[in-house]
Amino acid sequence: MSYKLCVKGVFDRSQTRASVGGITKHNERWVRGFRSMIGLADPRTAELWAIYYGLRMAWEREMPSMVVFTERRDAIDLTNNPDPAYPMAALIEMITMLKGETWSHVDIQHIHANANVAANVLATDCLDGEGGLKEFAEPPHAIIHLI
Repeated sequence: MSYKLCVKGVFDRSQTRASVGGITKHNERWVRGFRSMIGLADPRTAELWAIYYGLRMAWEREMPSMVVFTERRDAIDLTNNPDPAYPMAALIEMITMLKGETWSHVDIQHIHANANVAANVLATDCLDGEGGLKEFAEPPHAIIHLI
């Protein structure tokens, strides 16, 4: 059975800042999570960074198969059909390279916001914080009741 990665990029319009978060589960049990304030980014780019960080974390932890869930269909479209004219084409290329690694299976699918609350909380909690990727081996207190 594949690992499940739910990701979220959030955007604060007033500050034009974005942050990302994600959780990984296997057989509906917590495996790992992450969050990072990424700075200036539009909502779609924030979601793409969340996909990238999540896939990279999963690959580094040798998770053999992955289904990534994101709320943004436009991000899914860009990862499946890269557009070299997209301003963040290099980010799409990094995602494409990760997808091309020797996974037994990797796919990116849509998820509704009401099923992605834990990833949203992780991303939102660091929106006003400092940058830098933080990984969680155990679920943070703020999301325990959501997983």
